[in-house]
Amino acid sequence: MNRFVKKIEDMTALSREQTDEAIEKVNELEAISKENISRKSKWEKVKPIIAFAMDKGADLGIAILTLIVQMKLGV
Repeated sequence: MNRFVKKIEDMTALSREQTDEAIEKVNELEAISKENISRKSKWEKVKPIIAFAMDKGADLGIAILTLIVQMKLGV
């Protein structure tokens, strides 16, 4: 998880506020991955995070999608 936070902090296209919000989303993904709920329920929680990341740019979108795939969250 730390390497994703570091990667996000190094993204120069994001403002400090956007960086903090992106790190918060990474923390949300970690919490979702630990929940004992169905993959479908996890996917419902993950979709807005993907939308947020894609709205902020390709670099953040790719980082978040990579994290989601590695965590096997609803995908």
